[in-house]
Amino acid sequence: MNRLVIPHHMFEALAAGHGGAAAGRFLADAARDRNLVLVKAVAGAEAIGDAFEALARMHETAPRQVDRLLRYPAVGAWALAASRALRDRDHIPQPSRPAVLAAVAALRARVPFEIRVTARPGELMFPSLGRASIGGAECSIEITPEGGAITSARSRVEIPADPARDGGGWLGLRRLTARHPLGDLHLVLDDLDPYRFPREGRLAGRLTAAEVAAWREVLQEAWEILRAGHARSADEIGTMISVMAPIAGGGWPASGTSRTTFGCVALARPSSAPNLAATLVHEVQHAKLTMLLHLVDLIAVDPGARYYAPWRHDPRPISGLLHGTYAHLGVAGFWRRQRQVDDSLTAHAEFARWRAAAASTARVIYDSSALTPVGRRFMEGMMATLRAFDDEEVPARAAELARQAADRHRRDFGRAGGEARV
Repeated sequence: MNRLVIPHHMFEALAAGHGGAAAGRFLADAARDRNLVLVKAVAGAEAIGDAFEALARMHETAPRQVDRLLRYPAVGAWALAASRALRDRDHIPQPSRPAVLAAVAALRARVPFEIRVTARPGELMFPSLGRASIGGAECSIEITPEGGAITSARSRVEIPADPARDGGGWLGLRRLTARHPLGDLHLVLDDLDPYRFPREGRLAGRLTAAEVAAWREVLQEAWEILRAGHARSADEIGTMISVMAPIAGGGWPASGTSRTTFGCVALARPSSAPNLAATLVHEVQHAKLTMLLHLVDLIAVDPGARYYAPWRHDPRPISGLLHGTYAHLGVAGFWRRQRQVDDSLTAHAEFARWRAAAASTARVIYDSSALTPVGRRFMEGMMATLRAFDDEEVPARAAELARQAADRHRRDFGRAGGEARV
């Protein structure tokens, strides 16, 4: 695959922890291109050829809708799984998925389309739309300008005019929209697609209507916080994050991103709007770095050591430490801005704690032998931002709380038997 060339000014902005809407769009385009390459990689497989041909024809008819689907996180995750199965000469999972994607594009474009597919008995997933309960493996999908239907020997499921709604054998993916005069945030709340996030993320099952309403409320409040005081982060979230995948409450961590599902944030329902706002900033940092690492080699070699991370219960490899440091650079920046709006002890203490944590691990990474020359430039940008953070005053009590929290984490790490080089 030919890599996109990232502009110098954009690389420098990302290294400083920033980027904004322009970088968000660039990285989202890179993810779309990666997904397209993966889908094309399996197009020649016997089990998938006809389905891919249907998608290719639909791309000629409704290119914008197919492009939109190629950006959907679960589509990229399926394509990666299918390409790995093809490489390992294993059974390709859900070989009909490209044909179903063509049907989704047709439904959105309101153009006629019909195809027969073989699905897993019991259900057929329409990525980004919803799931149909079907009576058998063999079924026909028919799309008309008025709507769509899935027919098998024992059932017929009509897709509602608004696919986000449930009805008659259909479960729709609910949509979350957070409003603000400076720009809205549109997300899919995906609690259905088997490829929405890696299984180790403790995915939650189908949410109730009351749970969805609670998500909408806290997201609206968090978006108001982000738009009011964190415009650049809000722009990055709006251009890169398109899906939330709920995970079961309890345990740790309570949020995550995955390199296989760019654009998706998996998280437990947050306790407050400020926490959700900070979490989204944290996770969009991971998303930026994930795709940047797809385009640019920052790490030359894994030295094999495991390092202490002030935000984890387990020692991390150098790549994991880089990810965590970049994410907490963003978290420190969030609380730095937030304390100007919310002059609370908590905001000051969070800023103090995470700027110190990120600065300490950034130095460990920079002093290692793992970085490429470009990786060292990237770290220099991060460290310049962290030095500027360190120049800012915080109330003495907040600084003390930050030190106490950091010391407590280090002690808990040691009592748990954690071993790390630094």
